[in-house]
Amino acid sequence: MTRSQDLKSRFFLPLMAVACLLVLGSMAYAQESAPVDSDMPMLSLDDCVRLALQDSPTLLITEERRHLAAKDVSNAYGAFLPDLTVGTNWQKSERTDYDVEGSDPGTFPIPVFDANNPNQLIGHAAFPTSVPNGLIGDQTIQTKYKDINGRANLNIFSGFSKFSGLSSAKSGLKAAEATVGYTRELVAENVIAAYFNLLRYQKLLEVAIETRDQAAKELERTETYFRLGSAAKSDVLQQRVRLENTKLDVVIADNTVNKAFTDLAFNMNRPLAAAFRVDSTVLDTDYSVEAVSTLYSEALTARKDIQSTEHNVDARNKDVTSASSNLLPRVDLFASFNRYNNESPFIFGAQKSGNTAFGYSVSWNIFDRMQSINGRSKAKANARIAEYELEQARMNVQVEIRQLHNSLVEARERAGVSRETIVQSEEELRLAQERFRVGAGTTLDVIVAQVNLANSRAQEVQAMCDFLIAETQMSRAVGRLNKWATAQ
Repeated sequence: MTRSQDLKSRFFLPLMAVACLLVLGSMAYAQESAPVDSDMPMLSLDDCVRLALQDSPTLLITEERRHLAAKDVSNAYGAFLPDLTVGTNWQKSERTDYDVEGSDPGTFPIPVFDANNPNQLIGHAAFPTSVPNGLIGDQTIQTKYKDINGRANLNIFSGFSKFSGLSSAKSGLKAAEATVGYTRELVAENVIAAYFNLLRYQKLLEVAIETRDQAAKELERTETYFRLGSAAKSDVLQQRVRLENTKLDVVIADNTVNKAFTDLAFNMNRPLAAAFRVDSTVLDTDYSVEAVSTLYSEALTARKDIQSTEHNVDARNKDVTSASSNLLPRVDLFASFNRYNNESPFIFGAQKSGNTAFGYSVSWNIFDRMQSINGRSKAKANARIAEYELEQARMNVQVEIRQLHNSLVEARERAGVSRETIVQSEEELRLAQERFRVGAGTTLDVIVAQVNLANSRAQEVQAMCDFLIAETQMSRAVGRLNKWATAQ
């Protein structure tokens, strides 16, 4: 055998064997980690948000409160209308008088004078009467009574309380409507964050699977080197431990994906929803961040909760006017009618009668045990509280926007560093593998390089999803989730 043939048999053939083993191993693990359940339906981000808005209990509560506020407006309009009441009565009674002296019908003569000469008697007239007969007994009398009546009352002045009450009710309705819009944005924000978290953990699962496959390839390569005598038994054992750890990481990552799906389904108000796929294209972002001053100015005019608080301030100021109205006089107009039929022998006058009345009344409560004065003081205190709450809400918005802006900047920088770190980690892994192959490095160097690469990829995923979630929170904080603020 020539020298060249000897070199070929010592180096080329073992290298060919290693290459064949690596190809077969990569094919096996590629088949194991192939995606499954590709026939599951896919729900886009918009689909998930719309489903969540359909049956959100929190949103339904605010909708009912808006309904109550609308009824308050109707009541305030009704204060300008008159009060109308109609009624009817019917009564039948029986009265028994005991030991009554009986009587017989008789007449009593009444003198009749000449109409032209009052002093001239022209005769007598018989007037029906009763004559006692000396008999004692019980006497029962039955009577019937029925009537129909009605009354109208219209207040024409009550210290402007009706106008202020209407304005307060309208402001309350606007506040309730703004609260509904902000609640819809909160529901959308929670669903979007859960959607991104599910994508986050799916991406981390992919990183774990890639790391596991890479560890399996390194184990096969190390075993091949061990059979060829260029690696120690300890190197193989280290790689086996590394592979088992990566398998455990895959199991943990898969469980985390399941938990993230459960969280998304819960935020969609469907905790028992069947599995579905999500759209990973929404992870694309350019990592742009706007200035804080621009975001804060926009938030003060666009945020629904700020608008709700502003309307609440208007309503409480109108309540002060309503409370002050109790210190002024009250003027009312009224009209009534009554028709009755009283079938009783004891009635004085006609059995059937009717009357109609109308007029006005003026009243002024000059002392009500300090109720009106205290009520006005309480209304003023509530108005001041509403103003303080508005000021506090504005400061909270400023702090929230600053914090979210810092989170966006931090996530953007972490994403940039992660991309550079991935390139560096890939190169370090390649060099560690090459050093181990030629005997200038150890298995530990390769394992450390693998861990660093896996961490770099995971950090990039974390930074990207953190940025997208913070961006969604910023959109809600600024008031840009207008797409979900009203019913679709």
